[in-house]
Amino acid sequence: MLAFATPLAIAIGVVVVLGNRGSSSGAANPVGPDRSGGPRSNVLVIMTDDQTLESMKVMANTTRLLGESGTTFSKYFVSFPNCCPSRASFLTGQYAHNNGVRDNVAPEGGFAKLNSAETLPVWLQRSGYYTASIGKYLNMWGQDGNIQPPPGWSRWFGLIDPTTYHYYNYSVSDNGKRVDYGDAEQDYQTDVLGAEAQRTIVEAGQSGQPWFIEWTPLAPHAQYPERASTDEPATIGDSTLPEPAPRYKGKMANEPLPKPASFNPQDVSGLPQLIQLIPPITPETEALLTRIYRSELETLLAVDEWVGTLFKTLQDTGQLENTTIIFTSDNGVFHGEQRLPFGKVFLYEPATHMPLIIRGGGFPAARKVDAMAVNVDLAPTILALAGAKAGLTVDGRDLKPVALEPSTASGRGVLLESWLNRGRGERIRMYAIRDERYMFMRWGSGYSALYDMASDPDQTKNLSDDPTMQTVKAQLSDRLEALQSCRGSECEAGGPR
Repeated sequence: MLAFATPLAIAIGVVVVLGNRGSSSGAANPVGPDRSGGPRSNVLVIMTDDQTLESMKVMANTTRLLGESGTTFSKYFVSFPNCCPSRASFLTGQYAHNNGVRDNVAPEGGFAKLNSAETLPVWLQRSGYYTASIGKYLNMWGQDGNIQPPPGWSRWFGLIDPTTYHYYNYSVSDNGKRVDYGDAEQDYQTDVLGAEAQRTIVEAGQSGQPWFIEWTPLAPHAQYPERASTDEPATIGDSTLPEPAPRYKGKMANEPLPKPASFNPQDVSGLPQLIQLIPPITPETEALLTRIYRSELETLLAVDEWVGTLFKTLQDTGQLENTTIIFTSDNGVFHGEQRLPFGKVFLYEPATHMPLIIRGGGFPAARKVDAMAVNVDLAPTILALAGAKAGLTVDGRDLKPVALEPSTASGRGVLLESWLNRGRGERIRMYAIRDERYMFMRWGSGYSALYDMASDPDQTKNLSDDPTMQTVKAQLSDRLEALQSCRGSECEAGGPR
């Protein structure tokens, strides 16, 4: 028998024992080939929560183990920069205007808004896959007391709202049985979820089925619980900072807050009126933002450590070569850009432009792809790797052909959509198209913004009223109009060009 455990696993009491399976586990996928005729790939999705693209600088294991032997999509976006809508798009391959999930809470969002009978795990399970979800699912899941797994999951280890947003003192549904964790060091949420992912990878490899596992830790999300109503005021302070693992506390104590050209702009005349009303960032707010930022980075160090552990687990169990690993984040957050001190939902780069690395499954090694990609592409990509079919019309496209030949996505535009709840049922709707060169955005009625991302990547100069840009603006406006109601292959094309 082969026993293995990482030093961290030993420290928290996790030792996994494997039977006599040699190096063949994960290679025996009896249900048929993928769409290219090859073996059906196992798929491990690692999705962090509120991680910015900039913060990838501290993810050494992720960059080395996945990026150097996989494909990095440098222009990958989430279509709706908010937790529940973004994750719903991942699970359906549909934009929010098609899957109906437009908020974190009822009536327009939350777990109950999603049609759970037709999602990625359901389609994979129908095709013979072992499926597992470990960590955060959709906002408000379990909050009504029903903690039985949603459809489609062979293994369920799901955080129960509202305790999802605690790094300690949280509860988990273990296949429908509630398990409560306390405030001991070994209860640190990322470590508990990482150890469960490690165990599940081993068990899935022994199942004789191809498998799909999503590991979705809370980090680096703030640790206050989500509000029960979007009309309730949110408070930000020291008690809400992300909580690093004890071994990483203080590791980023000297890291400066990034200040791109868009940080705390003094001239806000090109921004929406609502943002113009936000006062400039004070030294006190900047100090708080710095503490938040450092805490976020420190929480990510534990995630990155577990990426290395899970990678080694795949190696040690002989499953790595037949496993595709996808690393990404559900959305980003602001740290003072466009004068926005906190939050997300706004369609600017810090909230929408995310990391995406795909290793294995025939994706080229050490390749950087500049073609446009969006989170509705993840489900079609996984389905292609699995040789499975969706149970509804998906809006995205398989990214493997794009990785192999980026020109196949030349000229593509992706849809960004969101809305801002101002309380009392008042919402401001935002839509944008982002292509390889430009970002064009509309707010409600009247306001528009146009940015040349080649010369102005921080989005500091609104060209919407520039006389020399009116032809470009009109073209993008027409394409955005089409994308706002697109469905299926209409969305894959990114609107008429």
